Amino acid sequence: MRAWTPQTLYDAKPWVFVVTGAILTVGMTVWSLSAGLWTVWRGLLCLGGATLAIVGGITLQLRQDYRARSKWRRRKTRS
Repeated sequence: MRAWTPQTLYDAKPWVFVVTGAILTVGMTVWSLSAGLWTVWRGLLCLGGATLAIVGGITLQLRQDYRARSKWRRRKTRS
């Protein structure tokens, strides 16, 4: 049986992937350009950051497509 995840955490997880991946990718690229060389670890961290950002984006798109096709649409509560 799967554990219940709060809705805010469920909605935030792909965005955390996208933001973390973008920060890692840009950070490693800027660091390598300023240092004048690429190291293996910087390259791997840049690749990992790009992968995280791509996975987060794919997850967001899949959720949007699923919700658009679902006949059980979620209702937004008025606050």
